[in-house]
Amino acid sequence: MPYHVEFSIEISAIYIAAAGLFLVFLALDVIRARWKYGGGPSEIGSEVGSKSAEDPLSRRTRVHANAAEYFSVALLLLVAVENIVAIDWVVHALGFLLLTSRLVHAAGLRGVPGESLPRTLGTLGTITMVSVSALLVLVNSF
Repeated sequence: MPYHVEFSIEISAIYIAAAGLFLVFLALDVIRARWKYGGGPSEIGSEVGSKSAEDPLSRRTRVHANAAEYFSVALLLLVAVENIVAIDWVVHALGFLLLTSRLVHAAGLRGVPGESLPRTLGTLGTITMVSVSALLVLVNSF
């Protein structure tokens, strides 16, 4: 027998849209770097500690890739929190934490090669958001 299940992404949609715009900004930054420094995807080194990983084009590419990697799972978790936990301020807090963490991480990684305080704080904030979201979904699903 079919039943009706309400599903909402009214709050999550704000953060999904903001993340999408942020990814577009980062992609344009990579394109600008390719024009400025020359090179294409096949010429980009991604190994941490390698000389090519230290150049501005490689760092910008890594910033974009890191954001895309985390946004996918984090935004799915945010939608799940909105629908399972259903506490508006919690969804906003987690969404804000995700966006600010990714922004701070991007600034840290793009700015200087190697470890930096913004990069570390951005990583910790993102891992916190993903962990808290996953735990909230699991605890409230049973």
